[in-house]
Amino acid sequence: MKTLYMVKTNPLEGREDDFNRWYDQVHLDEVLKISGFKSAQRFKLTPEQMQKEQNHSYVTLYEIDSDDIKGTLENLRKANWLQMTDALDLASIDVAVVSSLGKKITAL
Repeated sequence: MKTLYMVKTNPLEGREDDFNRWYDQVHLDEVLKISGFKSAQRFKLTPEQMQKEQNHSYVTLYEIDSDDIKGTLENLRKANWLQMTDALDLASIDVAVVSSLGKKITAL
């Protein structure tokens, strides 16, 4: 079973460069130091969408490698040493933890 910690976010107006710099140069590496987190990858919304209304410009997927998901999330909550940025729109954050259902299927 694969578990993902999915974070949807937006930068504050006019702060996108600062937001991206913080995420890429600070935040991802810090989160990966927390016990249970295995990998991280960021994505940006493309102009082409099936659903026109989108609430978030960015998605970050963290893979959790642990049998104790609750403990991993507690490790994250307790990480008061994480450096945050004022370029992140805190009101827009949407977080979900999801687990895989079955195996990954790929196209032939």
